[in-house]
Amino acid sequence: MRRFILGIATGTLLLLLAGCTGPHLGDRNGWSDAQKREFERILSTDAYASRCQLTPLYRSYQRTQDTALLSRILVGYAENLANSCIDIPAYKKIEKERNKRGIRSHFSFHTQRVSASTVLSALRSGETLEEILAPYMPKNPEFSRLLAYYRDGAASGAEARKLFMSLQRAKVMSDDGWKSYFLVNIPEFKVRFFENGQLRFAIPVIVGQKKWQTPIFSAKMKYVVLNPTWNVPDNIARAEEIPNLLRHKNYFKRKHMIVLRDYTIDSRPVDPRTVPWRNYLRSEWKKRELPYKLIQLPGSGNALGRVKFMFPNPYSVYMHDTNRKSLFRHSMRAFSHGCIRLAKPMLMLEYLATHGYLADDWPTIQKKLATMKLQTVSLRTPLPVHVAYFTAYADDSGLHFFPDIYGYDTIMPIKKASENGASKL
Repeated sequence: MRRFILGIATGTLLLLLAGCTGPHLGDRNGWSDAQKREFERILSTDAYASRCQLTPLYRSYQRTQDTALLSRILVGYAENLANSCIDIPAYKKIEKERNKRGIRSHFSFHTQRVSASTVLSALRSGETLEEILAPYMPKNPEFSRLLAYYRDGAASGAEARKLFMSLQRAKVMSDDGWKSYFLVNIPEFKVRFFENGQLRFAIPVIVGQKKWQTPIFSAKMKYVVLNPTWNVPDNIARAEEIPNLLRHKNYFKRKHMIVLRDYTIDSRPVDPRTVPWRNYLRSEWKKRELPYKLIQLPGSGNALGRVKFMFPNPYSVYMHDTNRKSLFRHSMRAFSHGCIRLAKPMLMLEYLATHGYLADDWPTIQKKLATMKLQTVSLRTPLPVHVAYFTAYADDSGLHFFPDIYGYDTIMPIKKASENGASKL
C-alpha cells in the first residue's frame, strides 16, 4: 500500500513539473478550450485593434485549428498591443528622408519588450487571455476611450482610418504621467490640463508649420519664465530675421533685438552695423553655428509674449504666450516654428499659481509680471506634458475627427505579413 501511494504521489509531481494541473489542462501547445474560445472572440472582433499583419495567420488557424499557429498569433498580438501595428523601423526611414527634404519632424515611440517565453508561460499556467494581455495594455486614458468607439464600429471610410491610426499612436505614448498632466493634441490645435484624471481647462493653441512640425513626445514641465527674452535659434535667424534686417536697417531696433556673442543676456552687446550679415546667408553657413546670437528683449512686442512654460526636451520646444493673437481666428493654426503658442496663457499661469503648483502664489506672480523683467518661477512638482497626434479624439461629448495636418495617417506604414502569411515577429 505504501508503495502504491508513493507511486501516485511521484506521478502527480511529474505531471505538475510537466505543467499539468488538472482537467483544465491545455493541449500540447498549452491551450485550454476556454483560452481558445476567449482568444478567438478577441481575434474575431479585433478587440484591441492589434490583429493587423496577423490576419493571414489567423485565417490559417481558422482553417487548420492548429494551436501552434494560435501561439504565434498570441505573441504577435501582445507585441502589437504593446508597441502598435506601426512598422516603426520603416517609419523612421521615412522620417529621415523627410528631414533631408527640409521637413523638420520627429515622432517619439515609447516601446516595451515583449518576450514570447513570458507570454507562452502565462498561457501554460492557465491565465486568461485578458490577464496575459494586461501587462501590454497602454496606460494613457485616450487609448481606452478610442478603443470603445473602435469596438462599436463608430467610424467608416476615411474616419475609420483616423480612428485606427490614432489608436496605434496612443499605444506608443509614454506609460508614465497620466494622473495630472497636459495633453497637447496637434491636429486639434488644443491643449488640455487634467488634474487627477479630471479635465480642468482646455486652451486653443498654434502649432508648427508643415515644414517646421511640432515634435511628438513627452516631457515634464519644471519651470515658468515671466517676461521672457526670445533667444532666436540660428535656423530662424538665417531664414527670417537676418533677411528682414537686410531689407530694413532699423528692423532689430524696432523689434527690440540685441546682438550678442552668445545667449548670455548680461554680456556686452555687439553693434549690428559691424556684422557682415550677408555672409551668414551663404550655403557654407547653412549647418554651422552662427558666431552672433539674436535676442529679443522682454516687452509687449516680444514673440513669446509675457510668459513661457518650460518642459526641457531635446527639441527646444515649449508652450508660450504670443504677440500675434489675431492668428487664433484661423481654424487651421499651423504657423509656428515648432513651439506651442497659447491663446490664454494667463489662464494657465493663474491656475498653476492658485492651485499650488508654482513656488510663488498668484499675487506674487502678478507683481513679478509687472516689473517687465525676466524672472523664473519653479514648479513645486514637475507636471507631465504629452504632445500627441490624434486625428480622432474621444471625450465626454463624443468622438471627434480632425485634419491630418502633418500627414501621419498616410505616411505611417502598418506592419505587413510575410509572403507565406506568417507575421513578421
